[in-house]
Amino acid sequence: DGTTRQKLLLAGLVGLYAFGVLIASVNRLDSLGEPDLGWHLSWTEISPTRQDAAASGLRGGGRPLEINGRSLDTRSIREDILPGIRWQLGEHNVLRVKPAGRPVRELSIPVRERRFDDLLYAHGATLALGTLFFVVGFTTFVLRPWETSSWALLSLCVACGGSLWTLLPEMSGAPLEEGYRRSMVGLGFAAVWHASVAFPSVHPLLLRGPAALIAIYAAGIVSAFLQLHAWRSGWQGVWQYQSVVNSGLLLIALTYFIGRCAALALRSQGLVAQRARILLAGALFGAALPVAVRFVQLSFGRFEVDTRYAYWSLAFLLWALARSTLRTELLNARVAAQRAAVYGMAVVGLTALAVVLSRFSPYLVALLLLPLLYIWPLFEARLNARFYPKRSQLPELVRGLGEDLSTASSVQQALEVISRGAARVFDARSSAAFLSAGVAGEEPRVGSWGVAVAPEPALEKEPLIQVMAATRQEVQRDQIAVEPQYARIRDDSYACLDRLDAELLVPVTIEGRVVGGLAMGERTTGDHYERFHIEVLHSLIQGMVRDIRRIEASERLQEREREFSDLKRFFPPPIIERIMAEGGTAELRSQRRRVTVFFADLRGFTAFSERREPEEVVATLADYHSAMGARIGEFEGTLERFVGDGFMVFFNDPVEQSDHVERAARMALAMLGDVADLRSGWERLGYAIDVGMGIATGYATVGFIGYEGRRDYAVIGSVTNLASRLSDQAGPGEILVTPGVRVELPAGIKADPAGEFQLAGFSQPQSAYRLLAG
Repeated sequence: DGTTRQKLLLAGLVGLYAFGVLIASVNRLDSLGEPDLGWHLSWTEISPTRQDAAASGLRGGGRPLEINGRSLDTRSIREDILPGIRWQLGEHNVLRVKPAGRPVRELSIPVRERRFDDLLYAHGATLALGTLFFVVGFTTFVLRPWETSSWALLSLCVACGGSLWTLLPEMSGAPLEEGYRRSMVGLGFAAVWHASVAFPSVHPLLLRGPAALIAIYAAGIVSAFLQLHAWRSGWQGVWQYQSVVNSGLLLIALTYFIGRCAALALRSQGLVAQRARILLAGALFGAALPVAVRFVQLSFGRFEVDTRYAYWSLAFLLWALARSTLRTELLNARVAAQRAAVYGMAVVGLTALAVVLSRFSPYLVALLLLPLLYIWPLFEARLNARFYPKRSQLPELVRGLGEDLSTASSVQQALEVISRGAARVFDARSSAAFLSAGVAGEEPRVGSWGVAVAPEPALEKEPLIQVMAATRQEVQRDQIAVEPQYARIRDDSYACLDRLDAELLVPVTIEGRVVGGLAMGERTTGDHYERFHIEVLHSLIQGMVRDIRRIEASERLQEREREFSDLKRFFPPPIIERIMAEGGTAELRSQRRRVTVFFADLRGFTAFSERREPEEVVATLADYHSAMGARIGEFEGTLERFVGDGFMVFFNDPVEQSDHVERAARMALAMLGDVADLRSGWERLGYAIDVGMGIATGYATVGFIGYEGRRDYAVIGSVTNLASRLSDQAGPGEILVTPGVRVELPAGIKADPAGEFQLAGFSQPQSAYRLLAG
């Protein structure tokens, strides 16, 4: 996910290390079979490069005094010493050496061919350490890419690893390798300063922009250039002075780093203090020794020892840096320390028992392994139960929480269940789950348990939540003090966590997008949330997301059923199916449209209802409405309403119908025939009832009117009034239509002029036509 510039910089650092490994490997292999002096000389120390040279009295190195009678007091190796060294196979070099803590000795070391075991003796330790440096730096960068602390650690590891690979325990090395090593001195100086402002927490200088890093590495490049130029020019004295200056600057950087770690270890709390303590120990016991030894050697010519011994302490600094960079490894250091102590005591006890048994017979030690193979897993299980008392109950707790979620009938209830259940599973004092607006409805939602003051739902506007949504990573309170992305919003982030009573925020994701979060409060045990706990929380959140989707699907189904039931009041089934396929009632917006409106009203019904019992009236209307409803569905008309003995139907909405005028006319004629059939039965019962109908076409506004729970799908406009008035004007068994309807009727449907009518609500007389049956 890095930028192109970041990827190029990463490739450059890795390539720089790989180049050093390549040239060092080629030069080492090419040197096999060449004359080997058996020792390496600098102006401050001499150290062995072969096992036999070490055994002859040079082990651990020492201070060189004379070589073949030439004194080193002038400290000019190139001019005074090199000409007197014997390089031919079989020759001997006579050395006067002052080993550390021992009297002056005179050694005679032969020149012989270099073998592979000599390379391992001379270079194996430094090559292993250099490889370890790069592996730790690169692995940490892969696990936490593009972060400030990861860049600092990788730069430091590349500088140290490359320098260790190209250390030259010979009198003179290949020019390319020697130049690379001296160039890496400058990078190492800059990398140490970089690390000193990146650990234990990012220094404000790095947060203000790249200017500080540019200055640091510019100084490193200048230092490397001066070192390289002095070496190439043979300026032994200048190179010596430059080396002392670089060593002093390195010591100053390390001193600043140690002081910063000590101050943060005393003044800070939580993760910052924990990081500072680890790094302080790593700097004191890992880096101080080689840096101080080298500075004293270069400055005062003291400590006549092989510097390679001091380099091994760097591994402790490397461990401390990697440990502090991978923050998830730090979150439960107390439990890790206790486990290590218990394992240590167990190993000591078993070792002591094995020593005692071995005095009697070695077979008894072998027999000890048999019960140990059985007891050790039980011991491990008992230890886990001691340090993690709830892990054995975790499957049952998680299963119970899943069952509770499966019974949740609303999104709000699911949020409250996950809040209460997650707190119970992890012994948290409080918990809150929230979803952003638009995820499960138009409004944001939040459910909490144990929170002192219920948080506001609109949490997605909080800067901390926005950072979590951008990174899609969990956030712990201790991170805010040390991670650079929170530097500008530190106070807002703490305020957000305080409102949620939270120590940990875990994102809720749907299809890779963060749509909410789960805030976990402080644990009652006082322990931190480990990676194991966070992974379990992610699993619980995914279960909640599945149940929220189930709830939403159920709510959508119920809403669809409500919509279908609602639409059945107005539309026939074929129209409803088209509406639901196109999005349901949400798509039925009010709009202006050309429609054809039909009205029908019974004649003589008022007098009939006054003389008959209510049961007879209702039964008669039921027969009438049943027959008319069947025709409405047949011709796919939209029923607006039944009003007593009258009803209204319109066409061309909500589904477009190109033949809407013809549909209305044919439906009216069919209804007229149905009423004729009904009338024959009514006449036998003595009912004098008939029907009058009116049809008009024109533009109107169509859509839902009313309020939630009671609404109608209506047509508003003069065309509705005109059709209603024509229905009122029509005689028994008569269908009156407007001239606009008459014009659009097909040739098979006849209509005669019915004259002009003065209709209520219209200032001018309205012409009408009489639709002819048959």
